[in-house]
Amino acid sequence: MNDNMGNKMKRVCIVLSILGWFALSSIALEKPNRDALKPEQPNVVFFLIDDLSHLGVSAYGANRISSNQGIFTNEYVSTPRIDALGADGLRCEFAYAYPLCEPSRVALMTGMNNDRNFIQAKALHDSHVTFGDVFQRAGYVTGITGKWKQSRGTQEFPGKEYVAQFGWDEFFCFDVVGEGKRMIEPFLVDNGKIQKYTGLDSQTGRRYYGPDLFNRYALDFIERHQDEPFFLYYPMVLVHDEHTPTPDTRPKVLFDEFDVDKPAQYGSMTGDERRYFPDMLRYMDKMIGQILDQLDALGLSENTLVVVMGDNGTKECFSHVFPDGTCVSGGKGSTREQGLRVPLLLRWPGRIPAGQLYTGMVNITDLYPTLCEAIGVEPAYADQLDGLSFLQQAMGLQKKAHRNEIYTWYNANRSIANQDGLLRYAHTPWFKRYAPHNGFPAGRFFDLREDPNERAGARVVKYKWDDWHYAGLDISQLTDEQKRAFDHLGNVLEAHRFVAVEDLKIEPASSSLRVGEMIQLDYQVVPEQGTRTSVIWKSSDSSIACVDKFGVLRAQQEGDVTISVYSWDDAYPVSSDISPAFSETGVSDSLRVSIRP
Repeated sequence: MNDNMGNKMKRVCIVLSILGWFALSSIALEKPNRDALKPEQPNVVFFLIDDLSHLGVSAYGANRISSNQGIFTNEYVSTPRIDALGADGLRCEFAYAYPLCEPSRVALMTGMNNDRNFIQAKALHDSHVTFGDVFQRAGYVTGITGKWKQSRGTQEFPGKEYVAQFGWDEFFCFDVVGEGKRMIEPFLVDNGKIQKYTGLDSQTGRRYYGPDLFNRYALDFIERHQDEPFFLYYPMVLVHDEHTPTPDTRPKVLFDEFDVDKPAQYGSMTGDERRYFPDMLRYMDKMIGQILDQLDALGLSENTLVVVMGDNGTKECFSHVFPDGTCVSGGKGSTREQGLRVPLLLRWPGRIPAGQLYTGMVNITDLYPTLCEAIGVEPAYADQLDGLSFLQQAMGLQKKAHRNEIYTWYNANRSIANQDGLLRYAHTPWFKRYAPHNGFPAGRFFDLREDPNERAGARVVKYKWDDWHYAGLDISQLTDEQKRAFDHLGNVLEAHRFVAVEDLKIEPASSSLRVGEMIQLDYQVVPEQGTRTSVIWKSSDSSIACVDKFGVLRAQQEGDVTISVYSWDDAYPVSSDISPAFSETGVSDSLRVSIRP
């Protein structure tokens, strides 16, 4: 069988597995207060803002932005459209992500901590189930527009087409086959078609602007699919660099004649001028407002769950300023609060009461299971998720916080083979403990109530760039309260220590099927507490029987076939244009299946 035929059979298998979903699996959730959820499937619109801490949304209290380089000072910026979501729904006070966007995005889409599935930057393999896959399987029309950044393709599927393998019916994205520009004259991929937008935009008569193109696509997606359940994932390119004028910057000539190839002033990015950051913040809020207005105009707001979240903290060259003059510097890339704490607001009229403030901690992994519960679908491989749904808390049906602490495994954008800078930490809003790491063989501990910037301790070690790690509190001098927190967080770190997968077993299943039959395969990991429990399913001949990432096996035609499953623990699957995409020499199991007429 040639490669083209194999690719076609893989696509057919995916489609047939989606069609056969309801015949194979119950989607009923065993959740408390399930009766409170209304029966119709809601639409979901999820905005992920790029490089903005919680203080970049004015509902969190800051009302000005300053440049730490003196480029601009105390410029007033508000986000009224985002703020209104919190007023009409829920604002989360303590929401956390990873310090950098790519680790955050993998965690968001999979509901898992990075130690389970972050193998290499821009290389998430399509064997992993994402929230796009789950929504698509549940019958939703799925679309993504904005920043992708998660893959580069495999031998089977080139990078320009690979986004679709993660459950997206439609995609219009930046950073799919390469970066290029994202703002003025952007380099994008539209459903597999690579395009650089130069010249004048026929709809505006001015230069093409990436955020306008993404918003236009989102508006069109919603209008085209208004009569069916849809999931729109909108990872915005705003407010990441390159920092440029927006179409609303005045005078207009600043946008119309901006030199996108201007030599870099900071780092290596050309066409970047940080003085335009406040304009970008305002434009980001405007873009979100346009989508909200579209939902209103089409009568969809009442049955649409809208989520706005940040992917990491604001860039360290900017500071957020409160009305009293208190100044908080950005901290992107840092594991301190300024790098981790992000905005999170949800609106779902009639389900989430208006004006709520949730003070429990929310991890970025929690969004996946929360969205699944909202649409009444059990996440695939739910027992492997690190995320915990907080829908009951959001709906006001449960007062107790859904989690007490957050554990994070953070290796930045490094390959899993390079863990020299690995940081493992566990924290509550008030205390934080790091596992032993380079420079600090005993770990570190901070009381965030008194030291939110983690500056305690006399010894300081440079981590990277201008990021310095302080030794933390003297453990021998802790108060009783601090000692209890220290011990508790130590137990959390121990509970999340890495456990290698030693064996893999396909669960007992029929070894004989008739053409057209489907069965659900499952597997067991040994030991059960293994860390990287995801797998890759593979058929020796997809023309005879194909198996998808959910383990759904479909008999295609008469013959014999071997179904194999490989552990992510040592297969190291990547989508980085290399072949093979994963190793088949490690932990695995196989099943011989006969297909009869």
